[in-house]
Amino acid sequence: MPSLPYIGFSLAWLLALYLLNCLISRSLKRINLKQAVLYFCTTAMIGLFGEIFLDTFYKWAFGTPLWRYNVAPIHLAYTSSFAIVTWGLYGFHLYLLHGTLRARSISKSWHLALIISVEALFLEAALTLSAKPFFGDFMYYYYPNGLWHVSAFQNIPFYFIFGFVIINVLRRFQTSPRFFSILAAWLTFIIAFMTV
Repeated sequence: MPSLPYIGFSLAWLLALYLLNCLISRSLKRINLKQAVLYFCTTAMIGLFGEIFLDTFYKWAFGTPLWRYNVAPIHLAYTSSFAIVTWGLYGFHLYLLHGTLRARSISKSWHLALIISVEALFLEAALTLSAKPFFGDFMYYYYPNGLWHVSAFQNIPFYFIFGFVIINVLRRFQTSPRFFSILAAWLTFIIAFMTV
């Protein structure tokens, strides 16, 4: 069945991110499903739109895209239909991490954005490398070779901006988590499956 690698990969990363955050907080993390879904859907939406925007801009400015997706590519391989899940899982990680950081009085937007901009390089490298056993290929390929084509230093400013946007959007979406989760999921579905 073709969907088994996608399911296995997603569950493996879900478990890994949960355990990583339990290690960071030094305790088992309790999950508020409404908040976790909000983080998942919102991060997936911003991630997909952000990838299309950034790689389109990068190609315009430098004559070549920054990356290409190898697994389920859409929109000129600037993103992937499976990126909904990978960005959503990153949102789940942010949900767990932000709870731990708030408990340690780290809640300023620029602090959180800085953390995102650094850790995202490591997480995306781990993500693409771990895709090989499941899909027979890396999740994506970066054209610059500064980080062995599994990430790129050029992403740091994007991830800082992304972090700042995601944090502030989530703060506003807290006013109505159900509504904004549905809105984000619908917009993500449109960009991933109706505008390819």
